[in-house]
Amino acid sequence: SDASSTCEVLTGLMAMEAISYDAAVALYIGIICDTGVFKYSNTSRHTMDMAGCLMEKGIPYSDLIDDVFYRKSYKQNKILGYALQKCRLVLDNRMIVCVLEKPELDRLGAGHGDLEGIIDQLRLTRDIEVALLASASDTEANTYKFSMRSNHFVDVAAVAGKFGGGGHVRAAGCTMSGSIHDVINNLSLHIAKQLDAAAAGEV
Repeated sequence: SDASSTCEVLTGLMAMEAISYDAAVALYIGIICDTGVFKYSNTSRHTMDMAGCLMEKGIPYSDLIDDVFYRKSYKQNKILGYALQKCRLVLDNRMIVCVLEKPELDRLGAGHGDLEGIIDQLRLTRDIEVALLASASDTEANTYKFSMRSNHFVDVAAVAGKFGGGGHVRAAGCTMSGSIHDVINNLSLHIAKQLDAAAAGEV
């Protein structure tokens, strides 16, 4: 339960000499995805040790990080720009929220795979604690996929868990149905409790 990822566990269980180049690439990608390139709080010394062992296989670790996290298509950059224009601050500027409705996604020609990286860019907004991205379902009306990130003390996995989702303490998600205003309000109530507790010194 203390491991950063399944791939960290798998790497530790395998004989290093038996791990092929292709397997090392796959395992490394799994580790960097679940640790946010070793930035999330689930990263430990053992995580770094396992990643280092995989790097010794000669994998192009720098290119892998760029390809998975930073390199975007022209369309993805356009979608990111649109999302950043739409976002707003709530909860006394402690949370940033962006909602992408289905007509907007259709107009942009965007699938959910094109939204990678938006939530992480929102999280980097100065002085906010929580970032929330809601994207409408392709197939179900009034259904939204929520991605959440926090910076320091809000446990977004606990929030997501209340609505059937999950993830890590600083990175989690869930799917909810209903009016977008109602479902965001429901999420915000739980996030606000943690923010208020932190402000009161209870966290």
